[in-house]
Amino acid sequence: MRAGRPVATFLLALGLVGAVSGCEAVQQASDTANQVNQAADKATLCIEALKLAGFTPDTADPQKAMEETQKKAQELNDLAAKAGDTTLKDAITGVSDTMSNVTVQDLDPSNFAAWSQEKLDQVAKLSNACA
Repeated sequence: MRAGRPVATFLLALGLVGAVSGCEAVQQASDTANQVNQAADKATLCIEALKLAGFTPDTADPQKAMEETQKKAQELNDLAAKAGDTTLKDAITGVSDTMSNVTVQDLDPSNFAAWSQEKLDQVAKLSNACA
């Protein structure tokens, strides 16, 4: 009966190695699924952020335009809070800050081009973070 014991021990050890290898495969599959989900989440955040960042206020009513721009900035801020990627979060926050700091004077036709350029610079950073 003693001769059977080493064989049983070997088979048990082999089974444990197989189980550990199986767990590693499951972990690798889980990691891959998480990476795919994170990429999908990033893509979704980017699409939403770029859509909001593309908002152009109507300067015919500067007060209303300022309020709408600041509302879009808050929506961007909310998206930034969901971003797990620091670069993406910073880029969304950059656009949000530019939009939330808009003033009625910025929306005056004589100043609008300068403010728009500042916002476009931030949107370019966002686009790069999404790439």
